[in-house]
Amino acid sequence: MFNKVLLGAAIGIFTICSAQAQSIDAVTGDQLETVLSAAGLSPTMLEDSATGAPVASGQAGEFGFFVRAMSCSGSPAACENLMFFANFELGRAATTNDLRVVNQFNDSQVFGRAYVLEQQNQVGVDYVIELGGGVSQEHLAQNISRWADVISAFVAKFQEGYSAS
Repeated sequence: MFNKVLLGAAIGIFTICSAQAQSIDAVTGDQLETVLSAAGLSPTMLEDSATGAPVASGQAGEFGFFVRAMSCSGSPAACENLMFFANFELGRAATTNDLRVVNQFNDSQVFGRAYVLEQQNQVGVDYVIELGGGVSQEHLAQNISRWADVISAFVAKFQEGYSAS
């Protein structure tokens, strides 16, 4: 009986240690490239000229985007936060209708945050993944794969906002 209890405790400890070993609290540029590739987002890796932090450009279907790795330390830089963003040219000055549609998106979506870049005549959407404190590999993969849905929801909301006008 005691051996069964001891075996059960050992298995429990092994399971906890294995789960902790698979916890991710920061990613390097190489790791970011790997997880973006696994999600089918076609990354091209770059480096922030000011900080040296990893930056990725990628493709989510027909939409281009960037990922900025932030809150980095060490060498190679391992970063706790990933900010995904996609900007879209308006081809004209931003209007109050653009602001209305952006606000509607922000009011109706859990994931992603839309914005207007008035000086650049652009609208965009971003999405942040925080790794600080640790997340599982599955959690990171799930959140990265959600990014394509965030972009699609933003574009659909923007198109809907103009077809209803």
